[in-house]
Amino acid sequence: MSIPANLLFIGLPGSGKTTFLAALWHVLSDKSSPTTLQLTKLSGDRTYLNQITSKWRECSQVPRTNLQTEQSVVLHLEGEGFGSFDLSIPDLAGEAFKLQLTERRISRHHSDFIQAATGIILFLHPDVHKGRQLTQVLKLEANLPQAVKEKQDSSVLVKPWSHEVLPHQVQLVELLQFLFEQTENRLRVAVVVSAWDLIESPHIGPPNTFVEQKLPLLHQFLVANNDLMDHVVFGVSAQGGDITVAAQKKGLLELDDALTRIRVRQGQDTGHDITKPIAWLLGEK
Repeated sequence: MSIPANLLFIGLPGSGKTTFLAALWHVLSDKSSPTTLQLTKLSGDRTYLNQITSKWRECSQVPRTNLQTEQSVVLHLEGEGFGSFDLSIPDLAGEAFKLQLTERRISRHHSDFIQAATGIILFLHPDVHKGRQLTQVLKLEANLPQAVKEKQDSSVLVKPWSHEVLPHQVQLVELLQFLFEQTENRLRVAVVVSAWDLIESPHIGPPNTFVEQKLPLLHQFLVANNDLMDHVVFGVSAQGGDITVAAQKKGLLELDDALTRIRVRQGQDTGHDITKPIAWLLGEK
């Protein structure tokens, strides 16, 4: 008899949730690469999964999930030491999580997903390619002299506060706080730094060091609340490179095995098994 497991993907718009799911479905359905978890069957319509995975194979931008296209996927999996189990993964829109920040409310079905969750994957995207920082400290420091000058100039109107000015890490902590207010369960939280290929370098260090150094508030929240959760940080490159750069996209398409595009780093270990974060959430040491 299969044991049910419910994982919740959370993250802001563009954080990599749907791209991860597309790469995961390719790996599980292809079955040509050794992975910790293997697919036995899929329940329901696979049209959505095939659509996003087709885009992934083409190295095209995987369409983001919006409030009108939210999907819930049930995968029947097995793995050594895990037995057989049913894995439910709702692909919820990042916009829905943003509503929690802007309107301080959550929909009933999102609340139901949270209360049923046995594990959480929190996605965050460094977005260094676009020059945006996860922490706004450096930007604020650079703009401080101009801000002081504008304040002294009475002709300059002060802009009303907006949630858009919140640092990325503050928004992520808010999402986690909402989550723990909705459940009494002790959870495992896998933090996935998406597009790891954009920032991976010797001076960056492993993913947990990146979060500790670049998102200290998020890191402190995770560590300080170890009575509510266990957590591990993964660096995941689901696309394998920057597909907006023609040369990189061409190189990815020329790979003999598309599975080698995927890179997953935990601590000092790097491999191609995209099921690793899920296996850890299910109890792997």
